[in-house]
Amino acid sequence: MGKSKDKRIKKLGKKRIWLSVVGLLFILFFFFCIIMAILAASTIDVMQRKLSAGRKQSEKIAQLCEEYEEASVGDMGNTLLTYIDLLPEIEAVSIMGTEGEQKWSSNGVYPDMNRAADLDFLTDMLQLPTRVIVEEDYSRMFEIEDGTIFFSKDVLNKIDYQQLMDTENYFTTEESAPVIYFKVWFVMPAMQGNVMVLNQISLYASDLFMMLVSLAVCTFLLCVFTLYYMISFISVLVNMYRTTKLIYTDLVTGGDNWLHFVKKGTSLLKRKAPNRQWYAMIHLKMRKYRSFCTCFGVREGEELIEKFYCALKKQMHRKEIIAHRENAEFGLLMLHTSKEQLIARVNKMEEALNEVLPGMKFYFGVGVYQIEAGEQDVEQLYNNALTACDMLGEEAENKIAFFDVEMNKQRLWERMVEDDMDRALVNKEFKVYLQPKISTNEEKLAGAEALVRWIHPTQGFIAPDRFIPIFEQNGFILKLDDYMLEEIAAQQARWIAQGRKIVPISVNVSRAHFTREDLAEHIADIVDKYQVPHDMIELELTESAFFDDKRVLLNTVKKLREAGFIVSMDDFGAGYSSLNSLKELHIDVLKIDGDFFRGTEVGERGMLIVSEVIELAKKLNMKIVAEGIESREQVDFLAAQECDLIQGFFFAKPMPIDEFVEKYNEA
Repeated sequence: MGKSKDKRIKKLGKKRIWLSVVGLLFILFFFFCIIMAILAASTIDVMQRKLSAGRKQSEKIAQLCEEYEEASVGDMGNTLLTYIDLLPEIEAVSIMGTEGEQKWSSNGVYPDMNRAADLDFLTDMLQLPTRVIVEEDYSRMFEIEDGTIFFSKDVLNKIDYQQLMDTENYFTTEESAPVIYFKVWFVMPAMQGNVMVLNQISLYASDLFMMLVSLAVCTFLLCVFTLYYMISFISVLVNMYRTTKLIYTDLVTGGDNWLHFVKKGTSLLKRKAPNRQWYAMIHLKMRKYRSFCTCFGVREGEELIEKFYCALKKQMHRKEIIAHRENAEFGLLMLHTSKEQLIARVNKMEEALNEVLPGMKFYFGVGVYQIEAGEQDVEQLYNNALTACDMLGEEAENKIAFFDVEMNKQRLWERMVEDDMDRALVNKEFKVYLQPKISTNEEKLAGAEALVRWIHPTQGFIAPDRFIPIFEQNGFILKLDDYMLEEIAAQQARWIAQGRKIVPISVNVSRAHFTREDLAEHIADIVDKYQVPHDMIELELTESAFFDDKRVLLNTVKKLREAGFIVSMDDFGAGYSSLNSLKELHIDVLKIDGDFFRGTEVGERGMLIVSEVIELAKKLNMKIVAEGIESREQVDFLAAQECDLIQGFFFAKPMPIDEFVEKYNEA
């Protein structure tokens, strides 16, 4: 799988997940800030009201002290004690001189004046005109920073939660036990000294009611938004799972598709295989699947693939995977202990596949690549198995091919040929070679066949059988045929301009050309560009072309002959020989394939067949050319049978144009 495609699949859904996570974290942080702000504001407001009330009471006590002279401290003390009894919030009153000397206390308790200055910030923050001293160690009770009050563990331990949760206290007029309390000294200047009033500041549930309501609302909203985002987050995860499942599901079989095969296969290959076992990559395909679909329908074909997948799935072991590739092709990653055991398993799979539809015989091709340790590129490994299967050819049935180095070399060669072919055509690396055709009666030059040779800048001379089959598969043969026709027409034109006698030269026309309706006009346009007589160009077609679009072929041959071109049938008798083609296809020349003469001398049966073919061609007004002639005996036999022309190594091999001109200079 490509890197960009892999990245797109991995990114699928990630942005949505992070969006939900970031949104949830933002909401949590936002409500946390609101709660902290409400808590701080409510606490400061309640404390300010409570401390303000305590300050007012302390001011009244200070005014009482001002009414007495210093000499009557005893009377003042009695009055203060009575007042204190009436005010339960006041626990003690102390009077200290300007120098800090202790003059009088209601219960013998005096504040620590050294700590009074430390709480100036509290006085300023609560906007109290008096100084405040906390009775207990305030640093362990609460801390105020940037307007926010932070209560310590000691203060929290003093909270009466049961009292706080008792909702009946919210609306009762009688105060119950406080939820939070602490003691504060108020320092009031009086009597040329200071009056110190110790107050117990108590916070009740009713005081915190609004704060609790606000916190409850915020908590509720926080829960709602948290629940919403959690549901959204879970929904995203579910959608991601479904999307991932869809991405990795094959639409034909309903099982794992190729993307999952590559991902899972890579993961398996990274791990160590079980003891004494190795992985093998297998490409298995049903042959003639398109024919099956043509006969029974595409829907039935897909149902057959699904049944094949289920049958193969049952044959797979633990730590083995299978996926549908395309058409009726499957990729399998299997464990094996030996080559023989692997072949036996594959044969068993083919038997299971043939049981899918009883009474119908299926044929399969199998390519195998035995994976070496450390190899993890699933796509490349599968390509090796595919290459091995392709080497079997379409006619091989129920055979297993194992990938080897030579197959890889062949693939590399095909790649090099396809990479260089366009450049070679432009640079005229394809050279025209001519093989003479000799008349049997005078044994003189009567024609020639144009053959192509590739002179590669780095590979040197490349024989036709190494690149022509590749060109026929990829369609480049169409350009090469046009190139050869134009080269021959140009050469004929040069010879005519030089005053030389010219002979007909045959050029091959691939069967791939006969898909176009205007082929005859196309050929005529090329030749007419050089003003060469049409009868000096012979067009050779193979008999196999007759089995393609017969209508186009017959129409094209008719047009070519009417235009004055010579049309010949090449390789007659090689594989597709059919008298029916001679009946319908009107041609000028019949070329007998060299296999009739190659290897051994022409025997009695061979002589009979060749003589009958020659006699038949004569009756149909065709000239006869015999290819592949390599001995005098063959020449004499053909001459006796009145064969018109002979082409073969006995007279001459294919040669460059310059050598052809030099050898047949008198032509």
